[in-house]
Amino acid sequence: MDKRRLGRTDLKVTSIGAGCWPIGGACSNLEMGAGWDGVNPTEALNALEYAFKKGVNVFDTADVYGLGESEKMLGHILKKCIKGGIVKRSDIILSSKVGYFAVDGIYGFDPEYMEQQLKQSLKNLQTDYIDIYFFHHQNFGANDDYLEGALETMKKFQRDGVIRFIGLRGPHKFSVDRRKKVESHNEMDKFMRLVDFIDPDVIGVRYNMISPSYDKNPENNIFSWAEETDRGVVTYKPLGQGLLLKKHDPDSPPKFSKDDHRSRKAWFKSKGLEELNSRLKVIGEHFQCKQTADFVRLALSYCLGRSNHHCTLVGFKTQQQLSDAIQTKITPLTPEEMDYIREIFEDIHSRIGKFIKFAA
Repeated sequence: MDKRRLGRTDLKVTSIGAGCWPIGGACSNLEMGAGWDGVNPTEALNALEYAFKKGVNVFDTADVYGLGESEKMLGHILKKCIKGGIVKRSDIILSSKVGYFAVDGIYGFDPEYMEQQLKQSLKNLQTDYIDIYFFHHQNFGANDDYLEGALETMKKFQRDGVIRFIGLRGPHKFSVDRRKKVESHNEMDKFMRLVDFIDPDVIGVRYNMISPSYDKNPENNIFSWAEETDRGVVTYKPLGQGLLLKKHDPDSPPKFSKDDHRSRKAWFKSKGLEELNSRLKVIGEHFQCKQTADFVRLALSYCLGRSNHHCTLVGFKTQQQLSDAIQTKITPLTPEEMDYIREIFEDIHSRIGKFIKFAA
């Protein structure tokens, strides 16, 4: 795979990285489903090893994914591949996150708790440093009470050599705020305020054909801003967690346990799938998508064409899912084609309601 410079980090990253959230399995956090059903640990480990062998060099996880299981799986296979001479640790870029793992009475960005979580992540990953360590969300408490301490803790981690670069999640509403129906302020304004204070090396942004268009308007063009400021961008959910592959039947929507985060998402209900699939049918005809691989190609081409300073993370539970992404031939889209796709999905959010719906 081709490699790209991840902004001022000077890290050379493969255009496609391995998103390791799904392999953590089903779990609950913050009184919500936070994981994925249907994970076969053996298949997941085989998929990880396949990614290393195929040259993927970006592996993204978090302390909260599977409540540590994702990190442990990744650490196990990383150690195996290093020992087997398949990779060198210096050639691999490990990304993890802190802030979401809930413990009663302790805020995720409490400095002492952050230190505890990093130590556990290093142990899980069987490494002595993490290349990119993300603030997993942007809620630093009332009046940002935890912000200064959290940033100083991150800088201490850098000085101690246990992390290399600081990451910040892009404009995105905190899950607890969504659940409590907290009023949303201008997410871009909040993000830019935090950027000015934290000065992150890398930002993480959810970006796909149905996500908010962070590149549509000049004032919201994160990709142009990142290039101007020489910051790396890591995008995630390029396939919309499989929704953009037109594989679900609205008449028989998938069923999930309460510990699977998809159980609360309107996209996976009949109405959401109807709206999605009707648009994917139009797009599929326009771009001649006749099979799943064609939709994978289109979705990844949409994401990777935005900037040469970013990579996109493909989530997976099986080797086949990773292979479909790694083996696909990226076809650059013209500005007109990008606009066409945006127009098709323009009103979908208002038609099916909010992206996440919580039970009372």
